[in-house]
Amino acid sequence: MEKLAASFARNLYIIPGGYFLVQIIRKLFESNYLKPEWRTFKFRGISMRVDISKSMGAAIYWRGAHDWAPIFVLEDIIKQGDTVIDVGANQGEYSLWAAKNTGPSGTVLAFEPMDELYVQLKKNFALNPKYRNTLIPNKNGLSDKPGKLNLFGKAGDNEGVNTMFPTQSHTVLIQEINLDTLDNQLNKLKCEKVNFIKIDVEGAELHVLKGARETLNKYKPSLLIEINSEACLAGGYEPEEIFEILRPLGYKFEKIGLRGKRIPVDKVPKEFCNILASVR
Repeated sequence: MEKLAASFARNLYIIPGGYFLVQIIRKLFESNYLKPEWRTFKFRGISMRVDISKSMGAAIYWRGAHDWAPIFVLEDIIKQGDTVIDVGANQGEYSLWAAKNTGPSGTVLAFEPMDELYVQLKKNFALNPKYRNTLIPNKNGLSDKPGKLNLFGKAGDNEGVNTMFPTQSHTVLIQEINLDTLDNQLNKLKCEKVNFIKIDVEGAELHVLKGARETLNKYKPSLLIEINSEACLAGGYEPEEIFEILRPLGYKFEKIGLRGKRIPVDKVPKEFCNILASVR
């Protein structure tokens, strides 16, 4: 019964207000799980294995995505044969949707430094053999220089909020990770083009951009960047510095609203947001 309900709920993403209907359906089946509860499902041609005892896994299982708005944008922009970079790939959600758009002729480089998530990422990629030559996992974290750094998380079950910068809410030491710059990694891989970069690294967004100056100058890729002011400040910079590093390259900015609506902005909004940066 749960399987049928979840399959129905995932298709409600096409309906305005579908989120609230999904929440009602979820409450009929969810429990206080004391151990991992894994579910494997297929939706819109993509297969995933998620742990529904955790917040992000449950959101993906019941809704098809933990946040549809940026995925609507991703699907609108990424084309067949494109090269996509997923920085902070987590368990592979965005990478898989990107691969569906690039097709087997494209490339999706997925960077995820956390051991547990990297294992899950590779398992999800393996569930989609059509894209075995498209999806390329990489266990490096990205920053403005090579090195090593500790990764911190929140107490609890949220898989999507690990950060290199401890805060009052991020106090749990997870592990040490390897760091490199995006420019270094793409040079090693002899990458010949970059069309789209998604960055969600809980406060390290500016550091990633600083380590990608050569890539940004050369290819001018579209950028989907999650910006959380608290995380930016923990990382040692003001959120507006993200716009300042991109503006001289000709980038314009749009806030991603409900259902992927794009709203032009000149300054970083104060609230948590996803920003599309593109050169027109």
